Amino acid sequence: MWFKQAGIEHSERPGPPSRPAAPSILSSDLKIEGDIVSQGELHISGSIKGDVVARKLTLGEGGSITGAVEADIAVVAGNLAGRLTATSVVLARTARVVADVTHVSLSIEQGAVFEGFSRRVDTIEAVAEDTIRTPRLNAPPRGEPKPA
Repeated sequence: MWFKQAGIEHSERPGPPSRPAAPSILSSDLKIEGDIVSQGELHISGSIKGDVVARKLTLGEGGSITGAVEADIAVVAGNLAGRLTATSVVLARTARVVADVTHVSLSIEQGAVFEGFSRRVDTIEAVAEDTIRTPRLNAPPRGEPKPA
């Protein structure tokens, strides 16, 4: 993975190379307020308020994320609000996405709800962080000054 967050590159796995780790599973009764970073596969059925970085992310039918998501592969069947940057994106029929999506490949199944902008790029690595527009939940409406 070539994503950078807070100046830390996530392209190298710490320790000696070994077989892939088991997927991390966040069950439906789990609620997290904070960021999650994983070098591997992440299945979320709970509620996350924060940013998520993973190699492969699966957001289950009952799961929700409010924040920015970066992944190589993202399969969304739940609710996502914020921003999604991934090489491959699949929005399942049960997905409810209110986000700006930057992708190389995007698939939207019949029944999925997608409200936002889609930006196709040739490679995710070429995307400069400052060119992605992040919708902020507490941002003032356009034309109004930001509070001091």
